[in-house]
Formats: sequence, structure tokens, C-alpha cells
Amino acid sequence: MSEIQKIIKCLDDTIEKRGITHLSPVEANKILEEARLLNDSSDRPGLPLRKLLRGGRIPHAYQPGGKNSAWFIPHSSKFQSRTKKSSLQTEQTKDPLVQPKNNKPSTDVKELESQIEEARNSYRPGVIKYVLIAEAPPDSIDRFFYYPDVKTADYLFLGVMGVLFPERKQKYISSGRTESMKKDLLWDFQEKGFFLLDLLDFPINLYSESLENAVPSLVDKLKKSVDANTPIILIKANVYDLAFQPLVSNGFKNTVSLRIPFPGQGWQTVFGIKFSEALEFAGYE
Repeated sequence: MSEIQKIIKCLDDTIEKRGITHLSPVEANKILEEARLLNDSSDRPGLPLRKLLRGGRIPHAYQPGGKNSAWFIPHSSKFQSRTKKSSLQTEQTKDPLVQPKNNKPSTDVKELESQIEEARNSYRPGVIKYVLIAEAPPDSIDRFFYYPDVKTADYLFLGVMGVLFPERKQKYISSGRTESMKKDLLWDFQEKGFFLLDLLDFPINLYSESLENAVPSLVDKLKKSVDANTPIILIKANVYDLAFQPLVSNGFKNTVSLRIPFPGQGWQTVFGIKFSEALEFAGYE
């Protein structure tokens, strides 16, 4: 039996024993390390197995949200037809995420919403465990949180990663902010169950109404995306002031009661402290 076959059998046995439908790479790599089949990474749990997944070594594993979405590892006896279909679709389609460049600005709100939604959903977790809600995508849309090639600003991404993955954030900056390193950070952000939404779905400079009018749409979006027990962290003081009470009133009781500044214009240190506190309130370990 080859090493890959041993890995697949070990994961199959675990799925059968636990009576579950699938494993995530982080869960699976921990199991494989305990079985002395695949050492895990201490600073990036699940990375060794993700490399096998990306290389197609576990052929029945798949990404239900398409490229850049979370990996699901089901029992090897199942989802065979789904895997073949997904592989065929992948071969027939190009990379769906095309990052717009600043030399082609758009003021078409629907077009921008579509681009932003596509980028956001590329890193949507299979199960959303924590929701972060910021104000709006940046006016320079090519600097959006979920775009991988961002060389300047990107304050929210750097602030969040500085708390969740501080050493890797520093390595990312030292690397010159390489696209591959940001993708890896986004993948791990996704695998830990984090998902970023915005009060407004497009840049605020294209919005002429009061931000308060965007709150009902946010509430509807959350009701379709997560259950009422999902922890929600509001980022930026005005977002908290506008959205906290409506979210709680609509049943989202685990909305963290903490005003967190946006991590820009000298507020980075305070953001780090407050965001760390919010994660603790949200039950993140």
C-alpha cells in the first residue's frame, strides 16, 4: 500500500468512526500526524495536506465553492461522479477571479458589486464560524481585502492578519507582499471559518444615501448566510453604532459589544488590542 493510499484509508476510517460526511484539511492533517503518516505544520496547521490536495493527490477531495474555496475531504467511496465533474469543469474554465486594476476604474455599481462578490465568495468557508463586518470596500477597488495582489495600503487585511497570524504577516510584508503569500493567508483565514462582509457592498464614494439605510440589507444577508448563534465582530466605530442594536434585535445575540477602530491612520495598535478582545469574546482560540 502506497503512502497516499495509507493516508486515504486513515481518513476514511476516521470518517466512518465519527459518522461524519467530511473532514477539513486542518482536522485531517492533525489526524494524519497522530497516525504518523503526515507531519503537520506548527505555524500553519493543515498546510502539508493542502499541498497534496492542490497537487491532486487526494482525488476525491473537492472545493464546493470552486477554486480558492475551502477543501472538503469526504469518504473515498463517495462523490466520485462529483469529483470527475468538478475536474472536467476546472479544465474547461479559466481562473474565475480576475482582479481589476486601478487603470480601469468603474463607476458601474452593479459591475463593482459583481466583482466584489466574486472575490469574496472565492474564500467563503464551507461553514462560517465568525463574521467580520467592515464599512465598505475601498474606493480603489483593486485594494479590496480578498484580492491577492495588493502592494499598498490594505490596512484591514494587515490588521486582521497581524492578530490572527502575526509572524506570517511580518513575513508577508518582508516578502514585498507576494501574491502567493496573501493567498495562503486568505486560505487559512477561510479554513478557520472567518468571513468578511461589508455594511455596504460597493465603495462608499458611490453611495449617496445615509449608511443607516444599508443596515436592513445587511441583516437580510446575514440571515441567509449564518445562524443566529454565529459570533459577529463589527469593525469601525460607525459600523458598530449603526449595526449593533439592529443585529441584536434581529436575533444575532452573539454580536460582540465592542467598538473597534479601523486599523489605519495611526489606529493600528488600538485595533490590534480591541480585535484581540473581540476574538476572545467570540470564543476564538
